[in-house]
Amino acid sequence: MPTMTLTQTLVMGLIQIVAVLVLIFVMVPLLTFAERKVIGYVQVRLGATRTAGGHRGLTGALNRGMWAMGKVPVLSILRGLPVFIADILKLILKEDIIPEKADRAVFTLAPILSVMAAFGVFSAIAFYPGVLFTFPAGFPVVGGLPFMGFISDVNVSLLYIIGLASVGVYGIVLGAWASNSKYPLLGGLRSAAQIVSYEVPLTLSLLVPVVLSGSLNFREMSLRLATGEGMSWLATFPLMAGFLIYTTCGFAETNRTPFDLPEAENELVAGFHTEYSGMKFGFFYLAEYTNMIVVSTFASGFFLGGYHFLPFGLQRFIPATVPFFGQPSLIFFFGKVFFILFTYLWVRATLPRYRYDQLMDVGWKYLIPLTLVNLFVAALIRFAY
Repeated sequence: MPTMTLTQTLVMGLIQIVAVLVLIFVMVPLLTFAERKVIGYVQVRLGATRTAGGHRGLTGALNRGMWAMGKVPVLSILRGLPVFIADILKLILKEDIIPEKADRAVFTLAPILSVMAAFGVFSAIAFYPGVLFTFPAGFPVVGGLPFMGFISDVNVSLLYIIGLASVGVYGIVLGAWASNSKYPLLGGLRSAAQIVSYEVPLTLSLLVPVVLSGSLNFREMSLRLATGEGMSWLATFPLMAGFLIYTTCGFAETNRTPFDLPEAENELVAGFHTEYSGMKFGFFYLAEYTNMIVVSTFASGFFLGGYHFLPFGLQRFIPATVPFFGQPSLIFFFGKVFFILFTYLWVRATLPRYRYDQLMDVGWKYLIPLTLVNLFVAALIRFAY
């Protein structure tokens, strides 16, 4: 790689940051739209094209247009898009209301804190282990330089990511407390207890790939775990168990069904963000879906083979000389990310919410002992082989 000047380093870093932000701001709206479509299909819900078909004016025209699109095989996927766009505009244009007795400074800071913690994590995630492309020689400032598949290649990136991601709970708790309202406070307390409870098994489940790979670097861990470099084939079993535990904890960490106790509409109205409106509410929404993407990238990178085709270290059985399937690819990484995100939507449409005592029982009585046993097995395999 050619040596870069300070200016080139700063410009390249800025380009990479903008690229990641664009990726997030594209994936989050698509994910929310996909959630409506998936839940609609799974639960056989009637959309606006049927329930509002008799409307006149712009609404009626849009509904009739969506109904016509439904008769075209490919375009039928986009039915309901105007409703989704209207919801985004509503978040942007809706009046920003702050309760009279709320702590205005903390009330405003809380959603910003949640979003910053969610976005900051991406600075240490490797979407691809090498060079994605090279800028043309005539490109200003960074011409001829490679564009890497990651912003920073930190040796202890896993520690950085876990530490920064855990800051997000402060946004939820502070927002709930600053609202000076009972339902948000109850939701905030639930969220604090839930995230503290499930942080332990989640971190322990991530220690399994750390022990097996012998690294804390996201890129190195993903490559070693996928190809089985320096590992016994027996490592597949603790990786599979770790994936199931990690995915369960990931649902709880992102406050998603069946662990959505902090929001619980039929119990707490909307939980910790009841008093929020406009883009402050939108920031909480954005942080939640961004964290879902973060959890999915971890599952893809550490358990499902990351940039390689096969999961759980099984890529060792495909020689590197095999075209496409034997080489790392961005398609494999994001394909697995999208699969985990689809699982989020699938579970929401299928499973009911836990009771609060059941939520705590699952975390402390079952997941933590299981992760400790799984970690012991992984360490035994690492030591023996």
